[in-house]
Amino acid sequence: MDDNNNNDAALQEHETFVETKIERIKSENPKERLFSITFDNFEELPSTKGQRVISSTFSCLGNQWRIFLDPGGHSESLTGMVAVYLDRCSGDRELAIKYTFTFSGDDERMIRLGESIFYGPPDSWGWPNVFPRSEIIDDGYLVNGALTFHVGIQLDEFIPKNPASSIMLKLFNDENSADAVFEICEQQKSDSESDRKRAKTSTEKLYYAHRLILQHYSAELSALCATSDGMTPIIITDVKPEVFRHLLYYVYGGEISDEDFAVHEKDFINAADKYGVTNLKLEAEVWYVNNAEITIDNVIDNLLYADAMNCALLKEAVMDFIVENKQEVTQRVSFQDVPGDVCKDLLIAVSRHYDEDSPGDDGEEEIDIEKTFSKMRIRDLRHKLDEKGLDIDGSREALIANLKEHS
Repeated sequence: MDDNNNNDAALQEHETFVETKIERIKSENPKERLFSITFDNFEELPSTKGQRVISSTFSCLGNQWRIFLDPGGHSESLTGMVAVYLDRCSGDRELAIKYTFTFSGDDERMIRLGESIFYGPPDSWGWPNVFPRSEIIDDGYLVNGALTFHVGIQLDEFIPKNPASSIMLKLFNDENSADAVFEICEQQKSDSESDRKRAKTSTEKLYYAHRLILQHYSAELSALCATSDGMTPIIITDVKPEVFRHLLYYVYGGEISDEDFAVHEKDFINAADKYGVTNLKLEAEVWYVNNAEITIDNVIDNLLYADAMNCALLKEAVMDFIVENKQEVTQRVSFQDVPGDVCKDLLIAVSRHYDEDSPGDDGEEEIDIEKTFSKMRIRDLRHKLDEKGLDIDGSREALIANLKEHS
């Protein structure tokens, strides 16, 4: 629980001001201001209970702030615990603030969340027992003797959301405003012509859309619209009606539930790949990789599917399974139908498992870059490409080539 730390006269007699490295860094939350705070030589800072170290000040939300760090604990701390507080040291208007402190060690990350109203200086909020001093020293929280952690600050006020996404979603399947219509006719096998006609009629579904929206989201669906005059239905026979509905709903800004992913896992990948809805394909792939069980019996089927659909994340998961179960796979699995180019992915998986910590080549920079990219996880490659606004779909080779070209 966060704790108020004002009016502690005894502590004010044992304060040490230190020059602190403070940098503004990018946050994944657009409403949050995120700062990196570094205290050098942590083990040399005063470690007696009740002795406080005060950081340099930094500016945020029109106010000045600083960090109170008690390496040996606050007067209310348990023995051996470190205390940390966010202090507002300027301004006279009350501020409702959400704040986070994030500490990263070798094997884990510790995050503390707080919500408080800062009424004006002196006013500080935080935790008298953030975590043990011994863990900071022994568990990899120090880098070259320095303790670095991230502090996030954002207003805890009611701010109405931009309505654009909800307006877009209201246009989904809106017949009155649509200028294109898709007729989804799922083909079903039958022994007679009359049965085939009845089956086709029973699965016909109409979905209304807007050419302008499709033009900016799916080149494939937009191209289909170009083949139709006015509201003449565009016939689609290779996707289940409910899958196409979800796909179109996603295009208009909707989200797919876990329940729907569970029912249509590969259907979403197939349809999104065919109709160029890349983000849905990758989201469905992530869901499949994290929920479907890869076994000795299905490992080759999953590998062939991943290769055919350019599902790099799924292929990586299959390769990891093969390496982790190499003896059983060697004895029980046939690779007769596996394409030859898959061998490179397998070698990369082996290298990542057994040579991940080997020192890099001291040669040319291009060689270093290539080795770095070749051992990166698919999620990391996609993340880097997404940060640069580049295409995030494709095989491992395609992702690396795209990243190298723009590095």
